Parts: sequence; structure tokens; C-alpha cells
Amino acid sequence: MTSSFRFLRIKGIAIGAHWSWLLIAALVVWSLAGWVFPTAYPGLPGEAYLAMAAVAAVLFFGSVLLHELGHALVAEREGVEIKEITLWLLGGVAHLRGKPESPRAEFRVAIAGPVITLALAAAFYGLTWAGEFLGWPATVVAVTDYLAVINVLLLVFNLLPALPLDGGRVLRAALWAWGGRFLQATQWAAGAGKAFGFVLMGLGLVSSFAGAGFGGLWFVLLGWFLAQAAQAEADDALTRQSLRGLHVRDVMRTDPVTVPPDVTVDGFLATAAHARFSTFPVVDQDRLIGLVSLRQAAGVAPGQRMSRTVADIMLPADQMPVVSPDDEIVSTLDTLRANNHRAVVMEDGRVAGMVSGSDLAHAMQVRLLRGLPEEPRAGRRGMAWATGLALLGLLAAFAVFYRPPLLVVTPGPAFDVARDVTIQGRPVTPVTGRYLATTVNLEQPNAWGAIIAGIRPDQEVLRASAVIPQDARPEDYFREQRQLFEQSRRMAAAAGARAVGIDVPIHGTGVQVTGVLPEAPAEDKLRMGDVIVRVNGQPVEHIWNLQETVSSRPAGTSFTLTVERQGAERQIEVQSTDLPRLSHGVGIGITGETRNLRVDLPFEVSFASRSKVAGPSAGLVYATTVADLLAQEDFARGRSIAATGTIRLDGAVGAVGGVEQKAIGADEARAKIFLVPAEEVQEARQAGQDLSVHGVETLNQTLSLLERGGTL
Repeated sequence: MTSSFRFLRIKGIAIGAHWSWLLIAALVVWSLAGWVFPTAYPGLPGEAYLAMAAVAAVLFFGSVLLHELGHALVAEREGVEIKEITLWLLGGVAHLRGKPESPRAEFRVAIAGPVITLALAAAFYGLTWAGEFLGWPATVVAVTDYLAVINVLLLVFNLLPALPLDGGRVLRAALWAWGGRFLQATQWAAGAGKAFGFVLMGLGLVSSFAGAGFGGLWFVLLGWFLAQAAQAEADDALTRQSLRGLHVRDVMRTDPVTVPPDVTVDGFLATAAHARFSTFPVVDQDRLIGLVSLRQAAGVAPGQRMSRTVADIMLPADQMPVVSPDDEIVSTLDTLRANNHRAVVMEDGRVAGMVSGSDLAHAMQVRLLRGLPEEPRAGRRGMAWATGLALLGLLAAFAVFYRPPLLVVTPGPAFDVARDVTIQGRPVTPVTGRYLATTVNLEQPNAWGAIIAGIRPDQEVLRASAVIPQDARPEDYFREQRQLFEQSRRMAAAAGARAVGIDVPIHGTGVQVTGVLPEAPAEDKLRMGDVIVRVNGQPVEHIWNLQETVSSRPAGTSFTLTVERQGAERQIEVQSTDLPRLSHGVGIGITGETRNLRVDLPFEVSFASRSKVAGPSAGLVYATTVADLLAQEDFARGRSIAATGTIRLDGAVGAVGGVEQKAIGADEARAKIFLVPAEEVQEARQAGQDLSVHGVETLNQTLSLLERGGTL
């Protein structure tokens, strides 16, 4: 993987990039600006995300470059020549000519890059901590936080004991020192590298079929590269061992055909027709001045071969590889590889012969048939230790880097809604207590995190497909959930006002489908972008109309939906079903939003920003808070009241899921009463230790319960 272009030189080391690096650079900027930063730090302008992404990408690739420079500078100090450093699709690579001469040197070269990465991770974590403590802008803290995390991931990945990764080189150094056999150490470390590569490819294929998309294909690509590179390391070690002890004079051809510089290209081809070579030294009065090949001659148009000479097309002497008959073959391998496996052999100022890749292949084949030069054997204990370490590393890699199609629900923070709501244009009575909205955190864990979550009683593991529609990207799903949270607060204000006798009209022009759950009744019938305008002939203005109509009938009921699709209406028959956890009880298996929603409140209401809260489950607590503010009665009575549940315009409370984790959050927030949908009261009571848990079906029932002091 050599550089397509070079742009820098540090301490004499050329820095370049392969063309594939442009692809990964664009992908990094796109993913950071389009998803990573907006998800973690919502509410910033689009141009801010783009600037953050550009700065983070530059510093990320700068970190990769410093990692490779660590390898290169230590390698030079150990006497290994550095050709260049190349940035490419999968990171960076320092091209070393040759290998360190001892296990200690191999270890020092291998560990230098991870040491640099560790220092960078510590520095960026320090900057993140300082920024949060000193109140730096989110645009700065987001970048340092990302760089800290990405450097830790690079460190962990590179230290896996599998060639060609740095951990694999450390493993080879340990085996080499233990048993004294470089070839054996390389073959074992390369075997771990190939195994790791195949594991990654397998995980990538499984993830792709499970809906991971590009992320799965990335694992396949990375695994394929690692397996190929590991095999190349093993092949190189075998080549070096099989040629060990041989000199150039042992393999070179001593009868090269030379050509003068003034012969025409046509004359050169006539000479080459009777020779068995493809490359010829160009000699002028016994002085080597260049090298010419049949390929160079083929590049000359037939009509010009009589007028152009060998001197016009040859490779000049100062650009051609030259070796001595006394050079060891192993020491010339990198020179030969860099020059199409060919070199001129010079002795006492004259051409003594040529050496090519076919000469090396012949010598290598003979050595393999006759038996390789003996190296001291590594002990079985060393092999067992290496195998165990490699397997442990592969297991750790699986646990850290593989993300199964699962989601983990953990308790989230509770916040006081009474401080969020401001009403103008109508008399209000202050809330005397606290109305706490309970939340959960929803994350996609790695394999290790999923195992831990399955053990912990305060966490729950769900299939991702049970929550996120199959045809929706996670970032789009969570963006939609944040929109639903904002809509639910407006709906809660309307429901709260209606509960205390205030008329609030709500309008919309249908329900737009934003996702379809896999294996749901609507799968293969409804599509993203469809707009449901009638159910069984009755108009549907907003999503709460649809939810009320469907959930009021038992699961299995058939509904005739009138759907607008691409400018035309069509009738679609769909049956309802019991939906998975974190959904709305009985439904048809879609996520949606009201098209052209308009809530005509007879007063002005505003809400504090809650950029990290998503979904409609806070509807009940917001509706209760609005009702308390607008009513003459004091429903809170100085108490800390936690609640969760969706709310409809008619005040009906719907299921939300995750009530066990929300009960834990309410308990930690020191709530005394926890209000939940009636069908989820048992789960909440099992988790809430010091809570008085009550199941409610409507907002009016909730207000009556609070007015009576929290007893039914």
C-alpha cells in the first residue's frame, strides 16, 4: 500500500497518502457531521457540526500519523531503513525495509506506536475534563471527547496479539525471544492474525445479514485485509529464512546481454529476440549508464522505433538498483521488491551480472526442497503461552468490537417538569411539589456490554428490531423520537387543559408513516412516506386519532386504511397485533407523525429545552403538571411525584415499557409516588423499593388519585 501522492517530510521520512485515504477522510467527516456530533450534542447549527467534523478528522489522522511516526523513528534508531509512511483506507502504515535484528528491537519498534496513542488518549481525556470543568463551548469539548475515545479504540485494536497489528509484533518478539526461532514466531503470530481476520469477516457477514449494512461490510473489508497481511508476513519470513546465508553471487546470472545506448529501439528488439532476458544493462565503453526493458521498448510506437534510441527510453544509472556479488540476498530483498525484483550486479566498476525475481524463486525452491537452515526450536511451553494469549486477544476483540443487533435499557435521570412549563395568557397556581419525568438510556452495546447487561438486574436487553424499524437508520429513528417528545409536550398541554375544562382544538391532515417494524402486520403493506388519512372510512387528523382507534379494539382486529401514496389514494387492509416492549400496546406496527400538526391552545405555553430526551413517554407527567398549573386545586401538595406514560387528547394513558428502569430512576430521585400505565404496574412495583406505585388509565383518574392523597 504505497503513496499515491506525498505532502510532507518529517526528519527525512516521506509522508504520503494512498488514494483510498480520500474516501475514508470524506466518510469520517460525513459521519461526524451527520450523526455522531448531532446525536451527542444536539441543537447546534449545521455549519458548526461541519466545522467540528473537519477539525476532528484532521486531528484524528494526525493521531494516526503520530502513531506511525513512533514506529518509524524507533525503527531508524534500531538501524532499520524507513521508506515512507502512507495514510490509506484502514489507517496508516510505516514501510520498513528489512526487520529489526533482535527480539528486543522488534518489541521496541512495535510498542512505540501504541505508547504514542496512549499519550494522545490521555491528553485528549485531560482536555475534555478541563473543558467540562471550565465550561468550554460544546463545539470544543465534543471534538476532544471524540479524539480521546477514538484513540483508546485505536490503542485497544492495535494491541490485539495478531499480526500485522502492533500486538501481533509484540507477540512475535516474545516468541522469538522465548524460542529463538524468528520463522516459527512469525508463523504463530501470523496464524493468530489470519484467525482474527476470518473472525472479523464472519462477524461482518452476520452483521450485514442482521441489518448492520455498511458497518458489517467494513468488518469484512478489515478482516480480509488483516488475513492477507498476516499471510504476507508469514510468506516474507519464510522467504528470508529460505534465502538466509546466500549471497548475490550464489543466485545471479553472470552472462547478461548488454546493449549500447546509441542502438535504435528496433535494433534493441532484434537483439532481445535472441536472448532469454527481459531487462538489459546499457553499457558505454564498459561503463554502466542505464537499464532498459522490453516493457519500455513496447511503449514506443512502431513508427518511431527506427528513430528513437535506447538512451531515449532507458532508466538512468542513478535511478536503477545496484548490488554487489558479496551482498547477502536477505539484505537486498527490499531493494529488489521496490524495483520490480531486478537489480544489476556490479563488481570492480563493471557489470558482473543480473539478479531477478525468478532467480530468487529458483534458489528458494531449491532450499525448500533440500530443507531450510536450522533455527533453534521454541519450546512447547512458549507455543502454549502464545496460543493462549492469541485466543484471549481474539476473544477480547470480539467482546469489544462486535456490536450484536441488541439494545440495552438502563435507568436514566429524572427531571422536574414543574420547572419546565411556563404558561402565559391564563391565570396559574404555582406547583407546590415536584413532578418528575423518568427516563431510560437506550444504547447499542458491544458483546461484552450485552453480557453484563443480561446479568445486571437494573438493565434490560432487547432486540434492536423490536424497537427500531428495519428500514430506518438509528440516527433517523432517534431524531424522530425527539420530535415525538416535542409533539407529546404540546399534546400534554392540550390534554391537561381539557382535564380542567378548557376546550383545545387539535388539527392535522393525516398520519405520515416514518418507519415499519419488521414482522409487524404493516410490513410489506405500508411504506415510509405513506400518509394514512382514514381508518374504516373515518377521517384521521392526527396520530392520536389513529392510536385511539386501533388500541381501543382487541389485537387481531382488521382495519381498512385509506393511504395517500405518490399523489394517489389506495385502500389497504391491516390487522392489529400486540406490539413489543417500548411501543404502544396494541397497534399495526408503524412509527409515524402527524402531518401539519396544529394545536390551538387558548394560552401560550413554552417548555425548557430537553435536547437529550426522546419519545412520548413523558406525556402523562407534562399533562399532570399543566393541569395542576391551570386548576385551582393543589394536586402536588408538596410531594415528589414521578410518572411515566403516553397521553392522548382524550386523556387516555398508554404503555411505554422500561418501567423497571424508570422506577429505579424515580427511587434515586427520592420520589414518593410513581404513576405508571395500569398494565405495567406490576413491573414497576418489583423495581421500586421505597415508592408508592399506582397504575392509572386516564389523566382524570390520575388527578383524582392525587387529590385524594395518593390512594385508590
